[in-house]
Amino acid sequence: MNNTFDFSEFSRQSPKGIVVNYFIILYKSLKSSWVLIPILLTKDTSELNLTKIGLAVLAILIYILIRAVLVYLNFKFKIKDNAFILKQGILNKSNISVPFEKIQHINFKQNFIQQIINVTQVEIETAGAKTVEISIKALSREKAEALKQALFSKMQEVTAIENNEPSKEILHKVSVKDLLKISISENHFKSLALLFAFIFSGYVQVKDFLETLELDQKFDAVLEENANSLLGDLFLMLFLLVFSFIISVVISFVTTFIRHFNLQVSIENNRLEINQGLFTKQNNILKKQKVQSIEVSTNPIQQKLGIYNVIFKQAVSGKINYKKIIKVVGFNQAHIEILKNILFLNTDFNNQEKQKPDVYYKTQLFFRYFLLLLLLNGIFGLISNSLFLVNLLLIPFFVVLVLLKYKKCYYSFNNDMLLVGSGQIATKTTYFEHFKLQNIKMKQTVFQKRKGVVNLVLQTASGKIVLPCIKTSKAIEMYNFMLYKSETSVEKWM
Repeated sequence: MNNTFDFSEFSRQSPKGIVVNYFIILYKSLKSSWVLIPILLTKDTSELNLTKIGLAVLAILIYILIRAVLVYLNFKFKIKDNAFILKQGILNKSNISVPFEKIQHINFKQNFIQQIINVTQVEIETAGAKTVEISIKALSREKAEALKQALFSKMQEVTAIENNEPSKEILHKVSVKDLLKISISENHFKSLALLFAFIFSGYVQVKDFLETLELDQKFDAVLEENANSLLGDLFLMLFLLVFSFIISVVISFVTTFIRHFNLQVSIENNRLEINQGLFTKQNNILKKQKVQSIEVSTNPIQQKLGIYNVIFKQAVSGKINYKKIIKVVGFNQAHIEILKNILFLNTDFNNQEKQKPDVYYKTQLFFRYFLLLLLLNGIFGLISNSLFLVNLLLIPFFVVLVLLKYKKCYYSFNNDMLLVGSGQIATKTTYFEHFKLQNIKMKQTVFQKRKGVVNLVLQTASGKIVLPCIKTSKAIEMYNFMLYKSETSVEKWM
């Protein structure tokens, strides 16, 4: 254990923490006020007083600096008796005391700024009635390691692990070439939807700015030239689709590269250690008890390439936190089998029959897509005269999506686990152990009651799992069985 640092007395972060705090506050300020930028750009420069604007910006920057310094000065922590103690706050001061037995994980993280100034962010994850997450933004790597060791030495379970001195085995490592294959084979519909959402959300703010460039008139001229014929409409639609698809591929590659750069998964004493990230380097340790479920996903292209992505869902208290959902890409089938053996007791479903939802679920899906079709017809009716062509493309597409979703939806369970299949273009498989169930509900609409089906909703410590349109008799049987397994189990789920 590193005894260089004394944590029995209150200590502060590295003075470089002022820089980290400064950029965090600056980022939050810009994020909340970015909509003002297009408005300023559209103003006549003669109406702007650049001196006043410059002074206002300078005053804001000075205020942010003062706030960053005060946050640094008022952030203190120490280890005392059987708890980690943290004091923080400028006007509203808080004093947090976390017993060692509540500490689940201690993770390291580095964003782009932290990498430049060579400091490490330490995140202490805890469990309780209210989840307390402590984030120490700026420690030297040596002090961060010393704090981690000091906390681990107080935790009986980790102490036992350290005494065994387990060897670390690298399970999975992803190269830049692998990331390129993964990003190209990703489902680009999400990136496409993100692109359209960004365009529509920002259009109102930048509308005046675009008008000053006369881009709207130019675009209208292109539409008028091509709207006189069905062939022109088809050409324009194909051009927009191809262009949008290319942009979505670029977005997928950039996001995949940034999130999963230098990805490495290691196994140590049946724990998983995951390191990944370009601008924000993340180090996560996953314990068997805290992983509530995993979701294995692939799509037709990735399946041909032998690529599987895994989402690990961890236990949380209260509101679901996206930080607790960790995605690892580029696994192969052998990796998946190893993960299942590490995390779960019994993943053998060979002798178990796959159960399908009632066919009424297909009716529900068709009705939902019919409502979506009406909405899209209303939108396209305002901007195009080719509703026939639009419906000629959308109706078969929606029918295929409904049939695929129903085909891939199933569930199966053995004595220890529940297996849930889902997806449309992608194929998703969720693994969940019965004893980790928090509560279970049967929900039923008026129309479902007539058909004798219910939705079975499983509440876990990492979110909900919904089994749609199960026959009422079958749902009651599953309800009683899973409730019994969760109430009689002595296994730890946290």
